[in-house]
Amino acid sequence: MFKQISECRICGSKNLSIYLDLGSMPLANALLRPETKEKPEHFFPLETMFCNDCSLSQLSVVVDPNILFSGYAYRSSISKTFRQHCRDMGVEIKKRLGGKNGLLALDIASNDGCLLKEFRSEGFKVVGVEPATNLAAIARADAITTFDSFWSAKTAENIVKELGKVDVITATNVLAHVDDVNAFVSALDIVLNENGLVVIEVPTVANIVEKNQFDTIYHEHLSYFLLKPLMTLFERNGFNVIDIQQFEIHGGSMRIFAAKKSSSLKKNEITINQYIEMEELKQLYSLQTYLKLARNVEKIKKELLSILTEINEGGKHVAAYGASAKGNTLLNYCGIGTNLISFIIDDTPEKQNCLAPGNHIPILPYVHLEEKKPQYLVLLAWNFARELISKTSVHRNRGGKYIIPIPEVKIVSSENEL
Repeated sequence: MFKQISECRICGSKNLSIYLDLGSMPLANALLRPETKEKPEHFFPLETMFCNDCSLSQLSVVVDPNILFSGYAYRSSISKTFRQHCRDMGVEIKKRLGGKNGLLALDIASNDGCLLKEFRSEGFKVVGVEPATNLAAIARADAITTFDSFWSAKTAENIVKELGKVDVITATNVLAHVDDVNAFVSALDIVLNENGLVVIEVPTVANIVEKNQFDTIYHEHLSYFLLKPLMTLFERNGFNVIDIQQFEIHGGSMRIFAAKKSSSLKKNEITINQYIEMEELKQLYSLQTYLKLARNVEKIKKELLSILTEINEGGKHVAAYGASAKGNTLLNYCGIGTNLISFIIDDTPEKQNCLAPGNHIPILPYVHLEEKKPQYLVLLAWNFARELISKTSVHRNRGGKYIIPIPEVKIVSSENEL
């Protein structure tokens, strides 16, 4: 069901050091139905390693992707913030490619078609690749052509055969899920036009380290990137990274633009060099920086447990909002169960009336927030904290408070205190 990793997936080095051990964990998105909660769950080691040669961070194990992704409960379209992010991306990419309508955009790991719907509204023709059959079906129901498979050279060839080559390839929060990243990138060359654009978004290790975002580490996320190792990866497979941008989405992400080495698209040398200098200044190529992160993570665990225990012993009621994968890492690492958090509110229909993995906390629709009226809400999807606080105005107006676990544990009464 999983394999142990002993070398860097980008450069092949065996000079790896474990810096963060979160223990044995269930799969972050392996939600349980109440009728199956007695069945044994699968737990896997969750350790993060640093490559002392190219500075990539990666997990020490790879779980079989068919177990992880054949059915998938996360739906991109649920978040208004992410929909707007996709819309803005469509505008940006269209401008970079000359502003023409009718360009063909391919989205890898296209989920329920969220990004492609926004691109379509900007005048793109669209096609998706999505291995989760439930999500591919949702996208096709919205007239988005979707190949129901994992990304591979064969999938790329099938797209070219049916639709021709594409003008832009997007992959948001998917490269981190890939074991053979070299095969992933080399397959892009098959389907991309000579002057086409590859746009990759990944959470950045800089934010994980600076903001203690250890909960973004889970079995689906095999790699945690810096710009420097990403440049190595693309250059080894026939591409140049030509630009980089930073965004706050998902707690902090970097968007890289890549093009074939034969492309006429210009490279933004100044911005790229400045970003690498930033990584150097923050000592993100040093193992000691990551060992410090591990100490901070232990501190968050102790503080969160202390606060939740004190609230419960005082007779107050605590719930949570956002049955996110990151929330499940946080809850299971800290050993938090129904003794401290009675239920989790989530807006995704597929998650509602399930149990969170490992801790078996019930996941309920929004209406239960009004029925049960907890005094505190732990925002597990803290990356959408402003959106969630705005959405729960009734809770806020009756004096309800919010517990934000990352980057440090704090209690707030409104979004103005974030």
